[in-house]
Amino acid sequence: MVPEYKKIRLKFSKLGALKFISHLDLDRTMKSAITRSGVKIEYTHGYNPRPHLVFSLPAALGIGSVCEFLDIKAADISPDDVKDKLNDALPPDLRIIEAYEPESDFRQIATSAYIITAISPDIGDGTPDQIKEMFKKPVVIEKRTKKTESGTMPFDISPYVVVKYCEFDKVKLTLGVNAAASNSVYINPEYIVKAICSELSIDMTDPNTSLYTVLRTEVFFENGQLFR
Repeated sequence: MVPEYKKIRLKFSKLGALKFISHLDLDRTMKSAITRSGVKIEYTHGYNPRPHLVFSLPAALGIGSVCEFLDIKAADISPDDVKDKLNDALPPDLRIIEAYEPESDFRQIATSAYIITAISPDIGDGTPDQIKEMFKKPVVIEKRTKKTESGTMPFDISPYVVVKYCEFDKVKLTLGVNAAASNSVYINPEYIVKAICSELSIDMTDPNTSLYTVLRTEVFFENGQLFR
């Protein structure tokens, strides 16, 4: 008897050292964890069957995230049991937060929310207001592309970035932004950091005095509702 597979969406976090692994390595890690967990999932068809995994657009390399998504098709198991079994097989920095039967498509993702934190001697009390004013006008960066010989092209990111809040407390800047994250327009949050450093003459290159982190916290539909 052919088992009946049902789609299960896994919302997972990728933190710590694992935010530096490539998407290919993430794919291998998930496949290995599924095999160890004993969860029975659907395989691709053909001469070389492989576990059928479908990821949402992943956070860029080096970006921590608490809202990555993976769709699988599993047989004879509840979403909660999938979550528990996979967490037993995954490393601590890679955890399944939620498992459920989805009603949406990854192509419906429109924006991502990020928290950017930064420490630098060049950041002060006036920096939050400077950042807010900065994104009220064009912010042109060199965006990677395959369409030019140089591999980059000028691109104005300001229409695709919304500054939700920006605060400075003693030594640390905390910036909350929403940025386009669809298949047609994806704004890497690293572009936002580099633009701020360039526009405001902030040096983030000295490891003895400066650092910054980026965390993806949520993704949204085009209407602003949380993606599920």
